[in-house]
Amino acid sequence: MLREYCDEYARLGASEPDVLNRKVPREHFRKLLGPVGALVQQEAARMARDTGPVRDFLDHNPLPPSLQGKLPDDFQAFCLALNALRQWVIAEQAATDRYLLGGTARAACRAAAERCLVSGERLQRDRLELHHPVRDGRPPSRWTRTHMRGSRGRRRAP
Repeated sequence: MLREYCDEYARLGASEPDVLNRKVPREHFRKLLGPVGALVQQEAARMARDTGPVRDFLDHNPLPPSLQGKLPDDFQAFCLALNALRQWVIAEQAATDRYLLGGTARAACRAAAERCLVSGERLQRDRLELHHPVRDGRPPSRWTRTHMRGSRGRRRAP
């Protein structure tokens, strides 16, 4: 299935390169992201103020003198919460790959293609990236790092 999927995207990408990198613009998720952002800010402020692991972390990891007074505790807690949220998102995205492909999703995706979908260049183990053409549950495909960096300006899905 994965080899066929990669072949399909290689053919599509040759005629329609933007099909390899589509997303729904973030502003279409505003009703979801606004409340999530507000909740993260509220909880971070509470965790910075109340006794618990975040407050303890801040107390045991004071700012260096050059930063004292420049980063309030609630801002530091917000940054810590954003990092935790980022780690959670990465874990959830990995779980979406496993939904279709099982526990060996990453290895299976790496083994499915021998060439970069963008350039057709032969993939080398130390110079490849897994990339999701569309983050809707489709598995990732393999690209060279060079082409991944060049694709950061994603096209919006029609």
